[in-house]
Amino acid sequence: MKNIILMLLLFLGVGNMLKAQQVYVNGKPLASLRGMNYIALKAEKAWLATRLSVFLDYGQGESSREQEVTDADRKPLFFKSKVEIFNLLDKNGWDLVDTYEEIKEGKTFILHIFRRRTPSTK
Repeated sequence: MKNIILMLLLFLGVGNMLKAQQVYVNGKPLASLRGMNYIALKAEKAWLATRLSVFLDYGQGESSREQEVTDADRKPLFFKSKVEIFNLLDKNGWDLVDTYEEIKEGKTFILHIFRRRTPSTK
């Protein structure tokens, strides 16, 4: 009986770990976006927040709801740092290629451009 419970806990832990590595944008897994070779990443920290919200633009629209990074249940994912986000994108097959500033409505944002890695580049 203990072995069954242990295996069940292990299975649930691995399942949650794999689920946590999936990135969804606008209800679609980032890995499923065929024909999309570039994405723009914007990370924001809300006032008094300790974690970052992340928004990815692959050409789907400009509303933050359409660009917010979520889990499979469309719950927003939050990150401790940009490096955590970059590592997650690297695991999902994306390479950082450029960074630039954008000023929108008086706020300055740093945007990061990622390119989908081709099978031969890593």
